[in-house]
Amino acid sequence: MKTNTRRKEILECLKTNGSVNILELAALYNVSSMTIRRDLKFFSDQGSVTLIHGGATFNRGSIFIHNLSFKEEHLQKEKNRIANFCVNLISEGSAVFIDCGSTTKELAEALSQKKNIVVMTNSLPVINILSTVKDIKLITVPGIFKEKTQGFSGQMTSRFMREFKIDVLFLGSAAFDISRGATNPDIDDTETKRILVKQATRVVLVVDHTKLGESSFMTIAAPREIDTIVTDKDADPEMIEKIKKLGIEVFLV
Repeated sequence: MKTNTRRKEILECLKTNGSVNILELAALYNVSSMTIRRDLKFFSDQGSVTLIHGGATFNRGSIFIHNLSFKEEHLQKEKNRIANFCVNLISEGSAVFIDCGSTTKELAEALSQKKNIVVMTNSLPVINILSTVKDIKLITVPGIFKEKTQGFSGQMTSRFMREFKIDVLFLGSAAFDISRGATNPDIDDTETKRILVKQATRVVLVVDHTKLGESSFMTIAAPREIDTIVTDKDADPEMIEKIKKLGIEVFLV
């Protein structure tokens, strides 16, 4: 078994069970304990697990913020499909905002085919991607840079964004549930996202299926403030029906 495949399975086990044991994993995958320790050290360096004696526990608290690099490796194919679909929601002449996040970063990668649009963003990876695209006018948003999210947020960002009207906001979040809506663990980042929601004509929440039915520390947008959710086909059908009953448009891709 390839290293990436084994690590993906170990990560799913961590998310499901909350913790793993080194000796049990070594026996399961027929590898040495040292190999499993390297796997868990890899996740620890990304901030996704806490190493303990004989194993590791998954960091899942409501205020925990995963590194963007960790999120980028999770459900990559699903995020690509979501991003490619979202490109079709952008009309020529639109002003769009691309929020921070691993899925929204994929959207920036897919935007090269678009022309005559304005893109605003507080995401450093999105800035780097779109800075070389000639037919897109890029507006970078100021603020305090946060390494984990690879984005700018805070009061400076919020004040700046109050001056603009956004046609379409592609919003990222840590979780979504039908009672609280889109939620997030970071206070400064949440303040910025709330301003973006208020300034947008259409709010499109881009999340993979693992975030549906979950809840984080602070509310970004109530269900009534979200117009559209784009997620992947592995989303729970019962959850999707509940979301649709709230009047939210849902696309499964």
